Amino acid sequence: MTQAAILIQSKFRSYHEQKKFQQSRRAAVLIQQYYRSYKEFGRLRLHRQGAATALVQHKLRSSLLAKRQDQAARKIMRFLRRCRHSPLMDHRLFKRSERIEKGQGT
Repeated sequence: MTQAAILIQSKFRSYHEQKKFQQSRRAAVLIQQYYRSYKEFGRLRLHRQGAATALVQHKLRSSLLAKRQDQAARKIMRFLRRCRHSPLMDHRLFKRSERIEKGQGT
């Protein structure tokens, strides 16, 4: 009878330890899953932030480039307007002076 009691106690302890081990293993797997998903979320967040940053930089650069081009066009137009109204650059006067120099008259 004592051997039977010892056997029952041994089996119960084994069963109890096995249950504790399985529960511990499930908890470890669950923690690993949460950690892996957390890491993946962080990676995706950085990727999204990087994409958003690149988009903002692209928009800013293109805006600055358009502004620079606009300023350059304005400078050119301002220069051409000044030249057109300048008496030294008036083509009609220049051509008239050439004709006079050649002796063709007015």
